[in-house]
Amino acid sequence: MTRLPLFLLLCFAALLCSCSMSFHREWKAALKAGPQEGVEGAWEGTWQSDVNGHHGKLRSVVGPVKNAEGDHSFHYHATWGKILSGAYRADHRVRQVKNVSAFQGQHQMPNWAGGLYTYEGTVKGDDFKATYECSMDKGSFTMKRVR
Repeated sequence: MTRLPLFLLLCFAALLCSCSMSFHREWKAALKAGPQEGVEGAWEGTWQSDVNGHHGKLRSVVGPVKNAEGDHSFHYHATWGKILSGAYRADHRVRQVKNVSAFQGQHQMPNWAGGLYTYEGTVKGDDFKATYECSMDKGSFTMKRVR
């Protein structure tokens, strides 16, 4: 019985590692392409939990618009605890309000990892600011466009 949680943890770690490799490929391609307009391209900064004070480095590669509704794929890579890291993808709907790109979206994680995460944020010029919330945590992202 004690082996099942360890097995599930190892499977989840393997999944995060696979997503991390995909993220690193996309990161290199985004850097090669250079800065993009709007929300697209490479972003780098930090995340901070308002609940427990945890924090770490954060990078994101935002892909091109996917449909007429303004959905983009945001591929995040976060570090925490100085030695742990992982990557995940979340679709966010982006709308332009004057010179600000406002976005919102969600991403389903396992219940033990917080369940449904929701996101809201803005991109104005080279500044990316967002909040996240789930059943176990809430906090913020602050990033700058990589030039």
